[in-house]
Amino acid sequence: MKLRKRLENSDALAAVLSWGLAGYLRICFATTRWKNFGIGGLEEDLKNGPVIVVLWHGRLLFGPLAWPIELSPIFTLRDPSPAGRLSSDTQTRLGMQPITMHANASNFTASKKILQHIRKGNSLAMTADGPMGPNRDAKQAPIEWARATGCPVYLFAWSARRNKRLGTWDKMMMPVPFTRGAYAFRKWETDVPRKIDAAGYTALRRKLSDDLDRVVAEADALAG
Repeated sequence: MKLRKRLENSDALAAVLSWGLAGYLRICFATTRWKNFGIGGLEEDLKNGPVIVVLWHGRLLFGPLAWPIELSPIFTLRDPSPAGRLSSDTQTRLGMQPITMHANASNFTASKKILQHIRKGNSLAMTADGPMGPNRDAKQAPIEWARATGCPVYLFAWSARRNKRLGTWDKMMMPVPFTRGAYAFRKWETDVPRKIDAAGYTALRRKLSDDLDRVVAEADALAG
């Protein structure tokens, strides 16, 4: 709680923490022996335009470093909370472009901002269950953006043989250096129609949750 209040009131503290976290993640990523799968299909799709990347909040930390930034800029959505601020500052240091979504902004303003980024050729990364959960329960937003943009959707997960779990709502996986790991980009081969009713959204959310869990399980198995 004290750290949260200090983050709210100190740009300098957020900058120092994000600098330290970004540096630590770079060390962990560089010293991990990686297996990756699905990157070839992602690279082919990126030749034709941006994509939407969806992941669980608990597997967020290595997303920026696994992303092929040379093929496409990528932006993320962040809430203005202290945790969101720290996360976005860290992502910026790792090459991503977070944009803040204020709760008091209209849906039209937020949507226009996101669409402008996508039309410029920037891919969108978003957590299916963020920013506050429940853990591994996909929300409607990824489906809405897939429907609105027509962009291909890729599911992302990473795992490592040795890791630590934080006591957060998402049970976030924290990497450690000098281990073995795996990460995956799997295309979501699911049709998202232009018109969806309430039952359709419920079914698609359930399928997105199940498919994300399968990609996580695949990464966990490969990482050992």
